Amino acid sequence: MARERVAAVDVHPVMVEDGGMIELPPGASMKDYQHYIHELEALHGWLKLDLVHNCFLMGEEVGEVFKAVRRHEKLYDEGRGTPTEQARAHVGEELVDVFNYLLAIANRVGVDLEQAFREKNARNQQRTWS
Repeated sequence: MARERVAAVDVHPVMVEDGGMIELPPGASMKDYQHYIHELEALHGWLKLDLVHNCFLMGEEVGEVFKAVRRHEKLYDEGRGTPTEQARAHVGEELVDVFNYLLAIANRVGVDLEQAFREKNARNQQRTWS
């Protein structure tokens, strides 16, 4: 049975408009984004989806990013000739889908993504790649 879990981080409340829309506060932190995704998942009943299912769904969205980038670069555009601005906007939409799943996965395993980002990239600054 899937368990509801949000990262054990100090989060700021998300703003909800009169129409029930969830909003991020101006200058939102990564913790705010994680809380926003938790609220969005609760709104749509997606909290019951388990970690593995979310990973699979994120993988599908990554494929959609690749397809959108292919169209943006006009590689094998299937004769559609997608206008550049429309193609760029589509890449952005697909990246947001991936980001949303990334945040949902972080929430399910209790990762403070901002802290993990800072720690990992501090280590990356010390690494060398050949």
